[in-house]
Amino acid sequence: MTHDEIIAFLDHRLQASQAHDVASLVADYADDCVVESPVLGTITGRAAVQAAFDRMFAAVPDWDIQMDSRIVMGDQVVQTFTVSGTDHGGFFTRQSFPKPFQARGVLFLELQNKTILRERRMYDFSGILLQRVEDELKTAAQIQQALQPVGQYSGNGFEIAAVSIPCRQIGGDFFDFFDLPDETFGLVLGDVAGKGPPAALMASMLLGLFAAHVYRGGTPAETLGQVNQALVRRAIEARFATALCATLTADGRLTYSNAGHNHPFVVGRAGCRRLCSSGLILGAFEQAKFGDETVQLDPGDIVVVCSDGITEAFSADREEFGDERLMFCVEAHRELDPSALLEHVLNDVRQFTAGAAQSDDLTGLVLRYTGNAR
Repeated sequence: MTHDEIIAFLDHRLQASQAHDVASLVADYADDCVVESPVLGTITGRAAVQAAFDRMFAAVPDWDIQMDSRIVMGDQVVQTFTVSGTDHGGFFTRQSFPKPFQARGVLFLELQNKTILRERRMYDFSGILLQRVEDELKTAAQIQQALQPVGQYSGNGFEIAAVSIPCRQIGGDFFDFFDLPDETFGLVLGDVAGKGPPAALMASMLLGLFAAHVYRGGTPAETLGQVNQALVRRAIEARFATALCATLTADGRLTYSNAGHNHPFVVGRAGCRRLCSSGLILGAFEQAKFGDETVQLDPGDIVVVCSDGITEAFSADREEFGDERLMFCVEAHRELDPSALLEHVLNDVRQFTAGAAQSDDLTGLVLRYTGNAR
């Protein structure tokens, strides 16, 4: 099965489980399947699986399951989930009277010929497993933050600020700054497809790849090409990234190359202009080509780069924040230093999305060209 087929398979199973559709659920298992669970024990074959589902839904008529993170590796799937309901038959709670319950869990699947060959479930009724996972995620978040540069920096003729706020403890957005040997300044900001630990691991890898290739002296397009080749060789299925790579000279020449990322824009005394040159995403096509474009910045010009987590942030009414609100905020506060301006952007996003859960990582970068080159 391809990655997309597996995702569709998992989504179908979630719908069937929420609908208590035993026939659809059982049809997904191989004839000689093996299912292991602390609740069910070890059962073999479709008939035993069907009997187990019948018992479970009879015992918990309001059964509900919500899927969280998932990792797909070939025909292997790891899926975390939260299950809840009212247990009327002691199926989960071991009580003889109806009792509400909720538990986190982990599901391991081995697929073969579009069916489940082996399934193993683990439930965390005590919360011990969840606490251990949360502790490890906190450590991972600290490491991820340490891999990225300090969010404020001043260089020869410019000042810059950047921030990345993951929607979970760790995220798939990344940024980095580079003082290059030819006395230009380099930057990259990117966004890995997906969320959670898999996206965070790939984002960390991309930070390393950009750091390894940017100092070779090539243009931003050449750097993107080298990173793309390195990513394609690693053949991480269905894990792609967008990125904006750029260099800035002391006299204000900004050269950028865009690999499928949100268009950056420049705000100055003459108004706002988008930098619309763009190319293919990273990691999808071995022969992908990237192009450079150079623009001349004037003293006081502001360059804004962000991930789609900002422009596609949803309000409680499911309205997008959008490019226009972002540009209006930047133009209204363009006299501020980059850190203060970026904070205004984030505050506007927070106010706009009040009452709605953060649905994606929020990453933004503001660079002001001062023209005060040494």
